[in-house]
Amino acid sequence: MRVDPLQVLTKLAAAQNIPTRRVTPPFDGLEEFDYGLRRSLDPQFDWQEFGRLLLEQTPAQTLLFVEGTFELHFALFRIPDEENTVFLVGPWTFGPRSEQARKWARRYLGEDGENAVQEYYNGVKLLQANDFYMTIRVLVGMMIGEDLVVKELKEFLPFCFHPDVRYFNEPKFQKDIPISMLEQRYESENRILDAVSRGDDEAATEAMHHHSRFTYGGRFEGSLYQQKNMMIVFNTLLRKAIEPSKVHPYYIDAISSKYARIIEEADEIPQEMMWQMVRDYCAYVRRYSLKEFSPAVQKVMNYVNLNVSEPLTLKSLAAMCFISPSYLSALFKQETGTTLIDYINTQRVNRVAQLLEQNNHSIAAVAEEVGILDVNYFTKIFKKTLGVTPTRYRREHKEK
Repeated sequence: MRVDPLQVLTKLAAAQNIPTRRVTPPFDGLEEFDYGLRRSLDPQFDWQEFGRLLLEQTPAQTLLFVEGTFELHFALFRIPDEENTVFLVGPWTFGPRSEQARKWARRYLGEDGENAVQEYYNGVKLLQANDFYMTIRVLVGMMIGEDLVVKELKEFLPFCFHPDVRYFNEPKFQKDIPISMLEQRYESENRILDAVSRGDDEAATEAMHHHSRFTYGGRFEGSLYQQKNMMIVFNTLLRKAIEPSKVHPYYIDAISSKYARIIEEADEIPQEMMWQMVRDYCAYVRRYSLKEFSPAVQKVMNYVNLNVSEPLTLKSLAAMCFISPSYLSALFKQETGTTLIDYINTQRVNRVAQLLEQNNHSIAAVAEEVGILDVNYFTKIFKKTLGVTPTRYRREHKEK
């Protein structure tokens, strides 16, 4: 199978959350090449001239790694067999802005302008190592061959940008950049929360990946205290996100409290924790969400789930909902596909299965904990539900 290096490069850059684009006349959309920073800095910027310079200043058979005026990094090269086309990768950064750059911004833009530009930087992907450089070199080398020339440049004409600093004092400039980047960050966060609210861990993971290019300007970075604050905020956002899915507050509080304790007791915050939280909250929605059921059935299911050890009868549950037993029975079967009695038994069996894994109490004692005194009857419904007897279930679990 033939591999297309350009397609591979595009996918690998996307996996790193780094944009790629073809630069070719008439240069449509080129103003977004840096997430709109240059457009915000200079509304009169000549994008046609910028595109022309990129084509003119990028030699054939050459891979350029360039650092622009604003300490943003890019890679660019001419695509073989595509006339007047440069492939542009970036921007990304290798760390926080230098103090020299921040002093320059404060001097010419003022404190508000500097804060605005910093908000922009919070949305640029931060790479921790130069591995991406090597990946680009290998793939571009596959396209161009042994004649490839690689250059690293700081002063590359198209990226040397000196806007009219008088514009920086205008209120519009001081608003445009932070508003644009905040909108992107909030939209990215909302995609994560929306996916979690649906229990869609695949979509949530993809949204988390896209969100990884954003930082928070130092508020939640650096010290363990700051990192814990970020995780506490994230835990709260996830907790609120699953409420509309009709997950009972009991379960929401359980997972929220669990992570609150983990965060509080942690000596360090591993990067994986945020991803694990997303997966766990998604799993809670899939397991406990009752959004698809009517309010009456939701109420009954929640009551059963939280009171499996109590006497549970069709009559008492119907009275709780102020409807007749026959109506509740029909409604429950219609919406869930199972009878209410079978549902109660299943929840009791699932609870007993947990207890069998957690303690060495007798089968009779465990059955009694969920309100079933007849051991033979309990064994029968346990085997019907899980396919094995309680004794065998416990033995197989202990063998793992």
